[in-house]
Amino acid sequence: MNTHTLDQILEEEILSPQSKQKLKALHGSISSKEFSDLLDSQGNQYVEFVQEGGGVWGTALVGYLYGLEIFGIRFLKIAGTSAGAINTMLIAACKTKEEIKSDVIKEILFNWNFADFMDGKTYVKTTIHAMLNNKYFLKNNFYIAVTILLFFGTLAFVLPTKATWETKILFAIPLFLVIISGLFLSKLYSDLKKRNSGLNPGNAFLNQMKEALEKLEIKTVAALNEKFVQAGEKLNLNYRYGNGMEYYVIALNSIEEIKVNNSDHIDHIKYKIFYDSALNNEYYKKDPFYLLKSEYIVITTDINAKIKVELPTMANLYWSEEELKRISPAEFVRASMSVPFFFEPVQKIIDKSDDSIKYAWKYWMNTKEENINPVGVFIDGGSISNFPIDLFHSTDIFYPRMPLFGVQLTNDTDILHDKGKTSQQILKSPLTYAGNIISTLKGFNDKSFLTKHTFYHKFSIQTVNCGASNWLNFFMKKEEKEELFNRGFQAALDFLNNFDWEKYKCERMILSMKEKKILKEEDTPTVG
Repeated sequence: MNTHTLDQILEEEILSPQSKQKLKALHGSISSKEFSDLLDSQGNQYVEFVQEGGGVWGTALVGYLYGLEIFGIRFLKIAGTSAGAINTMLIAACKTKEEIKSDVIKEILFNWNFADFMDGKTYVKTTIHAMLNNKYFLKNNFYIAVTILLFFGTLAFVLPTKATWETKILFAIPLFLVIISGLFLSKLYSDLKKRNSGLNPGNAFLNQMKEALEKLEIKTVAALNEKFVQAGEKLNLNYRYGNGMEYYVIALNSIEEIKVNNSDHIDHIKYKIFYDSALNNEYYKKDPFYLLKSEYIVITTDINAKIKVELPTMANLYWSEEELKRISPAEFVRASMSVPFFFEPVQKIIDKSDDSIKYAWKYWMNTKEENINPVGVFIDGGSISNFPIDLFHSTDIFYPRMPLFGVQLTNDTDILHDKGKTSQQILKSPLTYAGNIISTLKGFNDKSFLTKHTFYHKFSIQTVNCGASNWLNFFMKKEEKEELFNRGFQAALDFLNNFDWEKYKCERMILSMKEKKILKEEDTPTVG
């Protein structure tokens, strides 16, 4: 980043004094660093990028994106869930892959009034607003209701009455309160049942997402695929050291170097097989862009098929090729952010007679035509995979050409909970016990993967602390959005400043060789 560009960025009103101070302190160090071996003609460096879901915390993702982009980071593969899916879709749809996108995405998100997305009954929005403003709202109201009932219930038995009508009134008051509570719960249950177990239809979000994509000249999934999904030489990229045999030679030398540095831990027979296969790999010898492609993926969960669904990769399980030429990719995002009970689940009737759908069910699910599900029912992808970093992990890599970056979201409360609890806290009541079980199961796929692959925690992932904010605070003010943006921006600067591309490549190859059992696990016990 040159001085002129830095001065322009420092004039951005959205950046806080702390963000500007950190940028001035770190820009020299970050600007001189390498982050990838894949570059375009303008010198931008390309990475894979995965973004965690987190409701309205998605604004922090945009700040993180901005921090990466001003230092020339661009994106070849992108993925996300829920809020991460929104950002993923906008990155794919916006401008060309060489251009900065965060300025446009920032404008879209800051112009959205998140409260409009709660398009259910008025009492739902009012109740949620009250709950967000008072974290003890439910507990306090429960205690108040119980106190009133006990007071009037006790009063009916101990207060002397002279006439029958006085006694009836005393008993009628607590009974009336019980009836009112029952009617409210009955109304809530009825509304959930009518609205497919969702308090908000989600149509307002879907329409705004469609509108945003249409302004970016993306109206259909087919159009977005044609624009963003490319492969090989069509990507118009260059390998840092030359587009001839340089990549192949460097890869072989690096593999041999790892052997020398870890000679006591190598299984020499397996290493020879691995090295010989690399030595005879004519594909990479002739083409440093072999098997390289750009793609975007958003995650949702089909509770009918009981699977994690990657869209558009697995779209043909539900949509025919002809339908993908008509529907907006906003449909995918709407499916990804269907928070259970907060938004209605997305339903997609499946045309079992379509050839592309029949093939997809056979390919993905090994299912015959007569056994294809009649409908897909989608809820928030975060219920299974809120941070789908495993999508871009490969055990069979030749040599890293670009890194995988990931950003996760948390807040002060989550950080406190992550420190662990005592058994008394976990088993305090059946409700706390059930809550801990649900919390453990949520996103288990991601947690299991990252536990086995500690490499990514060390080299790829940065966590943004969203402070005291609540991920469901759809009533967020502009100032709160700006704070989240700056938190994401500062986290990105910290990550870039600490990133070491050469070490990443070496450690990533060591991980791959461990997975192939070339490096002996008993001698090097950490999987990642």
